[in-house]
Amino acid sequence: MLIAVPSKNRAGRTTTDKLLPNLVTFFVPESEVHQYGHVKNVVGIPNDVQGITKTRNWILKNTNENRVIMLDDDVKKTAFVKRYSNNVKHVNLKDEVFWYDEFQKYFDITEQMNYKIWGVTTDHSTKSAYSYKPFMFKTYALGSVMGIINDGEYLFNEEFKVKEDYEICLRHIKEKGGLLGVRYLYWANHHYTDDGGCKDYRTVSIEKECIKKLIELYPNMIAKVKRKGTQFGITLTM
Repeated sequence: MLIAVPSKNRAGRTTTDKLLPNLVTFFVPESEVHQYGHVKNVVGIPNDVQGITKTRNWILKNTNENRVIMLDDDVKKTAFVKRYSNNVKHVNLKDEVFWYDEFQKYFDITEQMNYKIWGVTTDHSTKSAYSYKPFMFKTYALGSVMGIINDGEYLFNEEFKVKEDYEICLRHIKEKGGLLGVRYLYWANHHYTDDGGCKDYRTVSIEKECIKKLIELYPNMIAKVKRKGTQFGITLTM
């Protein structure tokens, strides 16, 4: 199993390596490898591989691992939600053995269901992370925490500079009938806030362009698009 963390222009400001230092492998441009000395496992990718979509595909194509996980480099918390009568408690999880076993379990379930993709929610609100409904199947597995059975069937669509994770999920749901969405745990990160990575080229116009493509490709699967500042959320019809 490979736990891959794409990163660019964020040396010294990453957090995922602090949560899972022995499990993750960072994939960074070759010209930046020397800057990531604080990370235990680092792989350089060619500098001409530009953008998150092409980076994800390079990782998938250049590993022999059948089970590949993609994590963002800015994870700040991993936890699960417990309810005590009217009270809600967020319990932090930083145990690498726990997460290794959890990830393998998600892959096992994914294979049993003849799926190829799973994901864990990155929304730490009690509306999205809860213990009483541990799994969903008509949902997204965002690139922040996404597992892929790496047998060549699913690669990211390089026409999408952003929203590539939405596209691969919509395609998978259309072809497989669903995917494994884990909801009893959550991962929280600094999405859209830190400089570097996708933020170097993500603009409102690029977001709109990619959302337009999603609607054209999957017109019956998208219920609504909601904008909050520079962020766009997409709701499924299913």
